[in-house]
Amino acid sequence: MTVLQPIISLFMAAILFLIFSSGCSEPSEWDAQWETIQQSIRGGNLSHAKTQLQDILPSIREYGPSDTRYAQIIYQLGDIARLEGDLTQAESYYWKALPLIVQSLGPEHVRMADPLTELATIYEQKAQPKVAIPLLKRALAIREKSWGVSSRHLLPTLKHYHLLLMLNDQHDVAGHILERISTLEQTPS
Repeated sequence: MTVLQPIISLFMAAILFLIFSSGCSEPSEWDAQWETIQQSIRGGNLSHAKTQLQDILPSIREYGPSDTRYAQIIYQLGDIARLEGDLTQAESYYWKALPLIVQSLGPEHVRMADPLTELATIYEQKAQPKVAIPLLKRALAIREKSWGVSSRHLLPTLKHYHLLLMLNDQHDVAGHILERISTLEQTPS
């Protein structure tokens, strides 16, 4: 037993080293660039963030539409355009992000709901609820599938959907959504 103890100790140390060295990797260049961009956005320096995104876009585009980073960049450019008040440009970017998300993550991935929600908001602001409603309904369905129909995380989407339904005089459906909202609001966190 005493002969095996040093071997077992050495073996365990090697396993721990492998676990820690592989699990605690250095951030990639992409991660560092992305964090710098997010800091620029949080700091309100949207033009700098936009320039950074546009600078790295060609190198990411080379990996093709199945690379999730490509969809991330396009979606983020849409967010920046929206924050700058350029809804036409934001709308264009969000529409471009949708097929990229489908190709990289799949049509049912929860990230699909984000550009759909933003597009619904844009069409709501353009007083086009008939265009906004199906977009938000699809975003809701994706989030329900990912989070479950009784998740409190659905509340913002449900409230937005309820508002759109009311604006479009779809009071019956809006009433059912309001019941869901009420139920979820009463559910403990």
